[in-house]
Amino acid sequence: MTNLDSLNKADLYQTIADLAREQGVATQEDWNNLVEEVLQSHLNIGELAPDQPTEAMKTSLESRWDIYRNESGEETNAAIGEDPEYPHA
Repeated sequence: MTNLDSLNKADLYQTIADLAREQGVATQEDWNNLVEEVLQSHLNIGELAPDQPTEAMKTSLESRWDIYRNESGEETNAAIGEDPEYPHA
């Protein structure tokens, strides 16, 4: 079983951020729900043990919402209406 400390927090954040972009996460509430889902999936597959301090990890990842939001930038009407097959660079 993987120790919580050996899970790379940066990689875990990146996984959540990638999923958030794919799912169009635009609110803190949706971000927090995604953090919960990802951590729960690690518990379900045995990468985290129920007795590990997952609440601290959850709090840390939830607090990165502002980082994600700043990295992702604000969605504009042009970006929302853009064809993903032919994006404007």
